[in-house]
Amino acid sequence: MKIGVDLRPLLHGDLSGVPTYTKCLVKEMIRHKEHEFVLFLSGWDEKYKKILDQFQGENVRKVFWRIPNRVFNVFPRLDFDVDVFLFPDMRPAILPKKVKKVVICHDLSFIKFPGFFSFKSRLWYFFNNPRKYFRGADRVISVSKFTQKELANILGVRSEVVYEGAYVPKCKDFACVKRKYGLPDKYILSLSALEPRKNLKKVIEAYLMADLDCEFVLAGSFDEKIFAKYSLPKNTKIRFVGPVAHEDKEALYKLSSGLVYVSLYEGFGLPVLEAMSCGVNVLTSKGSSMEEIGDDAILYADPLSVDDIVSGMRKLVAGEPDKGKLAARAKEFSWEKAAGEVVKQSSICLSRRYSQI
Repeated sequence: MKIGVDLRPLLHGDLSGVPTYTKCLVKEMIRHKEHEFVLFLSGWDEKYKKILDQFQGENVRKVFWRIPNRVFNVFPRLDFDVDVFLFPDMRPAILPKKVKKVVICHDLSFIKFPGFFSFKSRLWYFFNNPRKYFRGADRVISVSKFTQKELANILGVRSEVVYEGAYVPKCKDFACVKRKYGLPDKYILSLSALEPRKNLKKVIEAYLMADLDCEFVLAGSFDEKIFAKYSLPKNTKIRFVGPVAHEDKEALYKLSSGLVYVSLYEGFGLPVLEAMSCGVNVLTSKGSSMEEIGDDAILYADPLSVDDIVSGMRKLVAGEPDKGKLAARAKEFSWEKAAGEVVKQSSICLSRRYSQI
């Protein structure tokens, strides 16, 4: 089977959810030597071509087009002599009729919480019509049962569940990472793209109310406008350390007293699984997808209740993580398993007709 893969999500770096997902999934998929892969990337700047260098193999062909991505709604046709084309997230493209289209859906936050998106982003989703996009695919893959239900209930689209994996590279020097980010001796951690749906205002309010004997480190890309729009409280015990390199994550997780990830809405919640794989306890949200991932191995709080988050934070800091239980649960998810399932689903859509409705 010849599988094309759209690598355009990697144009946004690999420090947030979908780029990390794309990078880890594709690196594992190309290990399937019985299949051929055509990895596609486009961008106006030639420097983006270097992104393709990290994917190597005799069964891998790389294609780079130096054209802006905004033209893909109208032209050109992605005709690379493949049987199936995989889109790791929602991206416009025109395919030959003979090529099967497989799309990954991470969540429907753009529909559930449009106010959390810029006007430009909302306009993009409006013109690209998610309902039409997913219904036009030959196979849709959801990253959790939660997202599967959202797709069915909101867009009337059928999908198959393939869970994400977690890969946190080994860190060679924890002390170096601690100095690099100015980490305190004792802290709880939030590691994600620090955007409105991450529920920062209530989480920070809860931290200040909890009166913990540790600092609060918030890591991830951050826009100062969030402070102005959502009036987030400031405090000397709260540190924003900015984006974190993938190779530094293990140190940030393991040096912490636990991860706080009480988001309003997630399709999967990759930081939860990453922290679990590092043997670090987690406080996350009831509802959404996180209970599906953490099961009974981690702590939960109502994301709308500051008091509940306060209680959860205190338990997080006071308790010792059950590393055996955390590791055992985390091992149920792997990129190897995810890649195998995505390849399998791609093969299935070649062999029989499949309706998304």
